[in-house]
Amino acid sequence: MDIRRTTPCGAVALLLIGTISGCGDSSQPTSPSATPIAASVQAALADGVITLKVDPPILRLPINNAVTASLTPVLEITNSQPRHLLDHGFTYEFEVYEVLDNGEELKWHITGVPQTPNTTSHTVVGDLKEATAHIWRARSEVGDDKGPWSDAATFVTPTLLEIPTPVSPINGATTSNTRPTFVVQNGDVSADSAQVTYEFQLDDETQLFPNPSTFHAPRSSGTQTTAQFADALATDMTFYWRVRATVGTVITKWSDVQTFQTPSVTSGPRTPDPPPGQDLQLPNQSALIHQLGITHAAELANSCIEEGGSWDFMDAAVTALRATDTRWGYNCKRGDCNHVSIDVVDYFYGIGDGVGSTDVYLIDIIGAVCPGGNQTTSWVDQTEVTADHGTIGIWIFPR
Repeated sequence: MDIRRTTPCGAVALLLIGTISGCGDSSQPTSPSATPIAASVQAALADGVITLKVDPPILRLPINNAVTASLTPVLEITNSQPRHLLDHGFTYEFEVYEVLDNGEELKWHITGVPQTPNTTSHTVVGDLKEATAHIWRARSEVGDDKGPWSDAATFVTPTLLEIPTPVSPINGATTSNTRPTFVVQNGDVSADSAQVTYEFQLDDETQLFPNPSTFHAPRSSGTQTTAQFADALATDMTFYWRVRATVGTVITKWSDVQTFQTPSVTSGPRTPDPPPGQDLQLPNQSALIHQLGITHAAELANSCIEEGGSWDFMDAAVTALRATDTRWGYNCKRGDCNHVSIDVVDYFYGIGDGVGSTDVYLIDIIGAVCPGGNQTTSWVDQTEVTADHGTIGIWIFPR
């Protein structure tokens, strides 16, 4: 005897949520795993004719707003039972909807899932949206014939990424230089943290970011992550920045927008140009640097950039030196201004403004900077040693 209805009771408009009404003996018991859904998210769907005389499957997992372990949850049902007949060997149809403010949207659908003894399960293919409420349902099928839909159940996808929190520079602070270090407090992650990237946006127009510059940094394994923009910023300007986390196709919302001000170019006296064909003598500012090592001991101890340190000591040193003579500046390491030296300053001894010049003395002001720490102040003229090794230094300010 065929378990299909020979006389369907007409096309039935079904609610995604609620009990399906039929005719004759096709009424359904309420599933014990069904989760009440607010009427605001109910959606009327035309599901056509019910042509299988079976009870609906019962949704087992996930239900009751459970938070799933991933964005591709496993959906599990208790199999449909045929009415007064032997099991016909059903397959199943599953649907998953994302809950929206004005209803729901179908995000995943599959038919033909083979039945297994007692319960049947299937994994959602393709990532659902993280930290989002979803509803799902299932029904049995044989070929083109469909049984009634189950009651719906709810689940929530996990938060794989939390938004990082800006730490510095924030709240309109004025940075010590035009190459500020951006610091964020790491957000928690459920994903592989080694794959998480922080995306930064920087703009000098408005906090709406009409023309942002974008740069990235891998999420550190510690509590904070630092990043730097590739180029020096304009002096004496207000900038806006924000950050978000990404991993694969998952992207968080942007953090709150922060602002900061870049400093004016450090002003100070400037030694006049030497006569043509002559060079200025190197001023000895070793006492200034050694004193700075005392007043900025913490910054000196944390001056190894290659090991996660900061530019704070170098920036303070250049600022102090420029207060005596604006011929002092940073050094483009081996002539590459994309890699500013982390322990050498330059003094421009030639004619002109010094920008991009190789007419420089190179002074090592930090001893034992990397690796291993134990940094101390020094005052070592490396000009001849550098030249003997066939490399050059180039004057730059700001860095």
